[in-house]
Amino acid sequence: MMKSVADARPSATANRQRSRDRSLDTAVGLLIVLVVWGHAIAPLSGPYAEALEQWLYMFHMPAFVFLSGYLTRKSSHWSPGKIAARLLFPYAVFQVLHAGVLSLTAGEAHWPSLVQPAWTTWYLLSLLVWRLAAPWLVKIPYLVPVTFVVALGSGVIAAIGPDLSLARTLGFLPFFALGLVWKEEWFARLRQLPVRMLAFAAFVAAGVFSFITEDQVSRRIFFLHEDYADLHYSDVDGIVVRAGVLLAGFALTLAFVSLTGWSRRWLAQAGVASLAIYLLHPLVLYPGREHGYSTVIGEGAWLLIMVLAAPLFAYAVSRPAVIRVTRPLMDSTWWTQRRTSRREASAAQTG
Repeated sequence: MMKSVADARPSATANRQRSRDRSLDTAVGLLIVLVVWGHAIAPLSGPYAEALEQWLYMFHMPAFVFLSGYLTRKSSHWSPGKIAARLLFPYAVFQVLHAGVLSLTAGEAHWPSLVQPAWTTWYLLSLLVWRLAAPWLVKIPYLVPVTFVVALGSGVIAAIGPDLSLARTLGFLPFFALGLVWKEEWFARLRQLPVRMLAFAAFVAAGVFSFITEDQVSRRIFFLHEDYADLHYSDVDGIVVRAGVLLAGFALTLAFVSLTGWSRRWLAQAGVASLAIYLLHPLVLYPGREHGYSTVIGEGAWLLIMVLAAPLFAYAVSRPAVIRVTRPLMDSTWWTQRRTSRREASAAQTG
């Protein structure tokens, strides 16, 4: 998941476009828009924004990780070197960019760290581990229950924290595992009308729960990057709370799968360009994240603005021209191809 359109080689573009499942691209595109929207409304502190953000965090990252696992399973190529280069290169670049933009926004120096992921870059490290481990994960019997237990147990150990995204790698692992074991025919079963009605009801119920509990439930429990002691839970209480978070994530991920399966061109393009959207949107949102939004207009108006701005941003970044311009920031092969071209041109001149 999260491949830029720039990843496609020109000679293979037509074949890939014919063979791609545009409904999956659309689902990824919808999720990446929700990711942008969730981060955009985070500085708002009113009850509606808090409830909407809680509702989003109940499913959007679990569903994102699930699709990552599913697309990893479908991939016919597994190359540790290419996987590492594809994910570590943008991680290093955007660690620097995050530090630079944060320094300008906050008015004080912030230095990049290779160990402590900056805001959203944690996903690149977790995805790296998941994809590298995929050939061995699929051999584990009862993979989803096993990883569920691992996710619960990881919150007990204080040493498993945000460094190198270890806590989130283990916390979200059950959703990646579900994607790895997912079978093609299960999509059709979930998309039958009675199941879709239940899926819609599940999302409504999650929304109602979020509005009722927005002032009682900490959003930090959905991030899965802290141990139970940091969340002020005993180990037993922490396991119970995290089990609820994971089970809700599973239920709403399946509900999301049930309600998707359709295709929209612009959302599919956003899905193909989701890496660029994911990496670039925090750089735009840092001022609001650090200083909040103007109080001249109310929370409702800001929510409406963000509802419109999130898909517009995704649409703009997914344009081929933007992908071409930003490709050097996220694709190491752009640099290798450039060096190769220069060497060939130099050889031709000297020859």
